[in-house]
Amino acid sequence: MLKPDERSHLLQLLRPPADCNFSLAVGTTFSLDLISALMLPLSFALFDAEKSDGELIADPLALLEALRRYGSRFTIFGQSGQIRLPSKYPPLVTFLEPCIYDVQAPDRDGVFHPKVWALRFTREDGAVLYRVLCLSRNLTFDRCWDTAVVLDGELVDRSNAIAANHPLGDLFDALPGLATRPLGNSRRQDIRQVADELRRVRFEWPDGFDAKECRFWVGGLKGRTQPFGSRRDKSLIVSPFLSNGVLAEFIQNSEQIHLVSRYDTLVSIPQEVLRQCSSVQYLAPQLGEESSEEAAGDQSDALSGLHAKIFVIDRGWDTSIFSGSFNATTNAFERNVEFMVELVGKRSKFGVDRFLQQINGETSFADLLQSFQLDELEALTDPVQRQLDHLLLRAKKAVAASHPKLVATSMGDDAFDLALELTGSLALDASITEIVAWPISQLPTRAIPLVKKIVFSRLSFAGLTPLIAFKVSAQAGGKTADTTFVLNLNLEGAPEDREDRVLHSLIQSSDQLLRYILFLLSSGRDGSFGGRERERLRSGRRAA
Repeated sequence: MLKPDERSHLLQLLRPPADCNFSLAVGTTFSLDLISALMLPLSFALFDAEKSDGELIADPLALLEALRRYGSRFTIFGQSGQIRLPSKYPPLVTFLEPCIYDVQAPDRDGVFHPKVWALRFTREDGAVLYRVLCLSRNLTFDRCWDTAVVLDGELVDRSNAIAANHPLGDLFDALPGLATRPLGNSRRQDIRQVADELRRVRFEWPDGFDAKECRFWVGGLKGRTQPFGSRRDKSLIVSPFLSNGVLAEFIQNSEQIHLVSRYDTLVSIPQEVLRQCSSVQYLAPQLGEESSEEAAGDQSDALSGLHAKIFVIDRGWDTSIFSGSFNATTNAFERNVEFMVELVGKRSKFGVDRFLQQINGETSFADLLQSFQLDELEALTDPVQRQLDHLLLRAKKAVAASHPKLVATSMGDDAFDLALELTGSLALDASITEIVAWPISQLPTRAIPLVKKIVFSRLSFAGLTPLIAFKVSAQAGGKTADTTFVLNLNLEGAPEDREDRVLHSLIQSSDQLLRYILFLLSSGRDGSFGGRERERLRSGRRAA
């Protein structure tokens, strides 16, 4: 069962098996932090840089070259408008620009919300292995309680696909068509290869689960998703966000239902709905309730906020555990692109009662929870703030739907004019008071109000970037709110040697580059690279 004291970091899950080489990685996320994304190829650079005795080779040029090499093997798809603006522009993200793609859900009212990774590895004997990570967390430094299902498997030599793998292959096959800018031929072929091979991978399912019954579920590509079936003897929902309609459907079809969510979500659900649940609980206050999918990460060392999404359903002697990106909301099952894994095992080992059981001497999931008292219900929801949040989300989608593009024009002396042009119409609600834009390589003071065409004049070579920040402001009910996001746009006219020039600027001083990489390693607030790894790198540098 889920044990809170057994934690894994994403970078640990990416490490190749001992006898394998990394080939390709394709990942999806709702929101994305650029430094988090940069850590992924950099982690493989460090995996390669380990000596046989466990020390790290600390040649800065070798690390940077590995970063460039692995950057071309990563492709990341994320919801358009959900790239976060970094506090300081990191020039190394130049090598990630071709790897990151904004995407839109097929349903205009939905969002792209899956958090799933496919990692391709090869062995010297020619065998191809895959690792699939089905996560509830985004590619950010948010510190929330999340879940991960890790599946390893080998590509089998068969002409027919494995039927249970089709939803997994369908998701990856659909990604290029959801992107807001076209993929290059080579990258498109890589993703097509991954999608095709995933259909023929024989996965090793976790111990205790029936491999013949476990399966994948994808939503939002072909309409409404109905994964739970009609028989639900007992149900447990763990979800940070809830909809009355989903809860009503579970109450109608379950003999008994247990609910775990966030306190601020539970107070928005009608009491008559909650009273029909056998238990209603939330994460204990001392563990934090502040994080959400669009909130900034908690900078403390302790995990905070419930972000896991789990459905546990007992049917007779068996239990299904669903884990992935689906919240218990109408949008999740009817509009969003989502993904989750279903694990099927015995109720006596994996059922609802076992999941909520407290065990002496062990830290269990139930130990994190506190009962929600209906008689102490306080109305904490702010309808005006909900309206503002909705307006800002629609504005993000409107900016992406206007199909902005960039054109760079050389002005001589390594200076460029960067024109941002909206090739489609920009349809905004009257409550949107302002939208400004600027390249993330520049300070926000260079922001320009967004109209059909704007020009950022005389950017330096290092300042040229397709990553454009937008700040949207809205007003409603006497309140104001704003949001800032980044789009990775199609850039025309950029010099072909742009990456080489950025590389040259980074390696003028090897010591400076090493310190910069060390800074990046220490900036991951989730502790993926801790003091021990950094000290090993420093020690290797001194020995050289």
